[in-house]
Amino acid sequence: MTMKVAVITDSGSDIYTQNVHLEGLFRVPFQVIDGDKVYLDGETITIDQTYRLIYDGRNLTTSLPPIGMVDELFENLKAQGYDMIFAVVIASALSSTLSALAASAQRQDLLFDFVDCHAIMINELHLAISARKLFDKGFSVEEVKRRCNKSIKDSMTFVIPKDLKQLQKSGRITPMAAALGGFLNLKPLLKISVETGGKVDAFEKVRTMGKAFEIMVQYFKDQNVDKDCLITVAHVWDAQTGRQLMDIMKENFPQTEIIFTDLVSVIGCHTGLGAVGAQYIRRVELD
Repeated sequence: MTMKVAVITDSGSDIYTQNVHLEGLFRVPFQVIDGDKVYLDGETITIDQTYRLIYDGRNLTTSLPPIGMVDELFENLKAQGYDMIFAVVIASALSSTLSALAASAQRQDLLFDFVDCHAIMINELHLAISARKLFDKGFSVEEVKRRCNKSIKDSMTFVIPKDLKQLQKSGRITPMAAALGGFLNLKPLLKISVETGGKVDAFEKVRTMGKAFEIMVQYFKDQNVDKDCLITVAHVWDAQTGRQLMDIMKENFPQTEIIFTDLVSVIGCHTGLGAVGAQYIRRVELD
């Protein structure tokens, strides 16, 4: 008898903003924390409202989806006849969401499997949607993982904070490093990929956004990004700079679908306003 598999992703995939609804694809929100107030990312607070709080000087933090909400969802899925949870969530190096989902599935006596996307945002969402479509076509868990992992290995996410202040506030870098970076007017070009184990790591340090854009474009070209890939350009309350990067990507990759969106809150809360980013992934083979 064929297993009934539920695919789970989180708000770090931008699924709320993209308004994706597929039968058998479920989502859980990260928590956005403002002092003693706790919001559910995408449900009780939008990305735009989150960045408004940052603009107003609030020191926001983020946390994994509420355990009680996950338990309730999995209990309902079991009641609906699902046998397995297949998780496609934010990189495990960035959050303990994956382990929390696994523990919840165990409590509900549900089978559990996953792919570690080593990514965020639309790359993560593309993998979740593709997994759902592959299961609907009758592919095995092993084959779904193989195809997703093949695409994960051919992907990259770049993020460029406007400055280092918010990274210092969130504890991602030391005060001395932030001060030195500001003094030298350096912008860190950060990367998230299989190579970094899904962690945020420095790719290069540059003095201008223009130079960072050149480096990203060249990297994408070196990886032979083409019509079989998907590119995302994102920003944190800086649509003008985001559009500049979008135009550059369109000019250099005219055959590739490019999505323009807000950078998800779980990253933007740490990079701060003015950050921009770009990512690509080679599409999952669905046939």
